[in-house]
Amino acid sequence: MEAMFGIYAGTFAIAIASCFVPMISIEVFLVGITLARGPGDAVALVLLAAVGQIIGKLPIYYATRGLTSLEGRHRRWIERMRRWLARTRCSPEVALSASALLGIPPFALASTAAGAFAIPAARFSLIVGVGRALRFAVLIAIAARV
Repeated sequence: MEAMFGIYAGTFAIAIASCFVPMISIEVFLVGITLARGPGDAVALVLLAAVGQIIGKLPIYYATRGLTSLEGRHRRWIERMRRWLARTRCSPEVALSASALLGIPPFALASTAAGAFAIPAARFSLIVGVGRALRFAVLIAIAARV
């Protein structure tokens, strides 16, 4: 029983840590756990990892909320992102959804841009939670088949 809580706590902690430390990968962790233990805890692990990612990305999201009012390189970066979204005819929400699910554009950049583009926090959390949960569920399902 204690080992189960360790896996759950570890999944949650790794999910949060991976938001701040690029060398930590929640995806690799989930695949490794699935290969070692099987898919029996998949639902709990997917939910814990997704919630951990939301919690880990929210401070970054809130930190970037005011970037549009700044001058200098941050402002130029935001303008480049706006031009890219306009060229691709993609809304910030669609870009965030694709990033949360597929990693394209990179999730760290998309979640940072979400704050700068002022996507509402509840919508940001919903998009990140659903996208990451689907991503993690697919990875676990693939690992379970190996």
